[in-house]
Amino acid sequence: MNPFILLNLAITFMQLNMGQTAEGKKIIKEAMDVVQSLGNAMKDKKITMEEKKALVKELKEFSKTTIKVLDDIIIPE
Repeated sequence: MNPFILLNLAITFMQLNMGQTAEGKKIIKEAMDVVQSLGNAMKDKKITMEEKKALVKELKEFSKTTIKVLDDIIIPE
């Protein structure tokens, strides 16, 4: 992999984490878990049922975390 792509990814991740609230960091962490799960599943360009279940679990955790954060937002009137 191109080292500049890795560097760009690291800088992007750092910028996403800087100045985020704890809830924002939770969403980013869950999103990264989804990406890692998908990457692990696609290494051999096939997804087994076990890998699918792991990916679905990560997606559910991401959705749950995101929905909770959005529900907790208070919009001033």
